[in-house]
Amino acid sequence: MHIKDILNKYIDNNYKLFQEKIVSTKYPILGIKIPLLRKIVKDLLKGYNYQDILNNLSNNSFEEVIMEGLVIASIKIDYNKRINLINSYLPKIDNWATCDVFCGSLKFVKENKKEFYEYLNEIINNYTQEYYLRFAIVMFLNYYLDDDYRNDVLKKIITIKSDYYYVKMASAWCISLCLIKDFDYTLNFLKKNQSKMDIWTYNKALQKGMESLKLDKKKKNILKEAKIH
Repeated sequence: MHIKDILNKYIDNNYKLFQEKIVSTKYPILGIKIPLLRKIVKDLLKGYNYQDILNNLSNNSFEEVIMEGLVIASIKIDYNKRINLINSYLPKIDNWATCDVFCGSLKFVKENKKEFYEYLNEIINNYTQEYYLRFAIVMFLNYYLDDDYRNDVLKKIITIKSDYYYVKMASAWCISLCLIKDFDYTLNFLKKNQSKMDIWTYNKALQKGMESLKLDKKKKNILKEAKIH
C-alpha cells in the first residue's frame, strides 16, 4: 500500500493554491479535491483492512488527515470502537474544512442519535478547544435539527462561551438553520436569551438567516429589525 504514490497522481496545483487561501492548517496541502479523496478511501477499503490503512496514513499532509476521518466514518464497526477512533482523531483537526468534511461523513449517527447526542454534550461540557467545540456544533446542525432535538440544541448553543471565530461562526450557522426550520420559535428564543449571547454571534445568526434563500422577504425584514446596532 503506497498511499503517497496514490495521492501524487491526483495533485492539482491550482486547487492547492485555492485551498491554501481559504484553509489555515499546520499540515502541508497537496491540492486534491474531496470527492477524489472519498474515492481513494473507498477503493482502499475494498482491498485492505481499515486498521492497515490507518497505520499507513501519516500526518504529513492535510489530505491524509482528511482521509483518516473518512476511513473512520466509512467502516462498519461497533459504536464504542468508532467512538474510540473519533476520540483519537479529534486532536488532529486544526481547521474548519477537515472538521466539516468529517462531520458530514459520519452518517452512522443516524442510527445512534441518542447515544451520540450524549457524547456531543460531554464535549460541550468538558472541552474548550476550538475544533472540539466546532465539531460538536457542526454535528448538531447536520444531524440534530429535527423536531426531537432542535429546541434542546438551541439551549446548548447559547451555553457555549468561546471567542474562537470558527466556533462562533458554527453557532451562528446552526441558529440560522433553526430559523429556517421554525422561524417564530427560534426568533422568540433568541430575543428571550439575547443577554446570554455575545452580540456578534446573535447578529451573525440573523444575518445568515437574511442571506438564506429559504426565508421570504417578510421574515428577512423581521430579522433585520431584530439585529442589535
